[in-house]
Amino acid sequence: MEISLFQGDETPKIERCVLYPYPDLKRIWTRLWVTATQDEEKPNLEVIVLNPDGTENCSVYMMAHAETRAETTLHMRNPAPDATYSVVAEMTQGIGDAQRVLDRHEFDLV
Repeated sequence: MEISLFQGDETPKIERCVLYPYPDLKRIWTRLWVTATQDEEKPNLEVIVLNPDGTENCSVYMMAHAETRAETTLHMRNPAPDATYSVVAEMTQGIGDAQRVLDRHEFDLV
C-alpha cells in the first residue's frame, strides 16, 4: 500500500505570500508558501518590490527552491513612509530561454 504525501495532479503555485515591514521601513520580512511537488525540477521563486514610479526597489530570487515554505528579508533602498509600493511574487521553472511562469501575483504594499 502506498500513501502519497503529494497531490499528483496539482499545479505548482504560490499558495500564500506574507510581507511584514519592520518599523524602520528599511526591511521587509517575507514568507511564501508553495505547493509541495515531487517534480525533479524544483520551481524558482522571485519577490520584487517596485517603487511608486514602477522602478525596482529590491528583489530576491530563490533558484530551485525545494521547501514548501520560503523566508527571507528584503532590504529597501530609500524607503518613503507614506508611499504605496507594488509587489510581484512569481514562481517559474527552468532557466534562460526555457524558463516558464507557473504562477504570478501582483499586489500593493501600503
